[in-house]
Amino acid sequence: MSDLIGNLVSTLGVSPAQAEGTAGTVLGLIQQHAPAGALDSVVQKEPAAQGWIDRAAPALTNQGGGGLGGLAGSLLGGGGLGGLGSLGGLVQGAAAIQVVTSQLEKLGIPSSVTAQAIPLVLSFVQSKLGNQSFAALTSKVPFLQELAQHQQSSSGGGLAGALGKLF
Repeated sequence: MSDLIGNLVSTLGVSPAQAEGTAGTVLGLIQQHAPAGALDSVVQKEPAAQGWIDRAAPALTNQGGGGLGGLAGSLLGGGGLGGLGSLGGLVQGAAAIQVVTSQLEKLGIPSSVTAQAIPLVLSFVQSKLGNQSFAALTSKVPFLQELAQHQQSSSGGGLAGALGKLF
């Protein structure tokens, strides 16, 4: 069992299969929105990660309404994210939290656990990429930076906490 899966199992109290689904969902969402090859180093250092991502991929592509982009657009009333700067990252971050929460609930994981799961997976990614590469990744994936900031600044709150920053 990988360090990440062991950490998710012990910290969240989930089964190994649920932990793998959690890791695959978060990593898959990052991979969908990151430049090609951005997670190659993670997969090279943790080969099982590609399997987690592959198993989560069908659920992430069947989100309906265009996945994260569609959900973020719907949160903005269909206005898209163009020209919104940090607000776009905030809305994408809120949408990403919702996508992860929805997928984890399908795995039988309560939504309250999502707030704990995301930073564990992000910490894993950062440990595999290193601080400089992780910073470069977050600069290219606006919602990733928002997720990292949201998880550091709150001990929960989920989507409601992230959306609360809008008002």
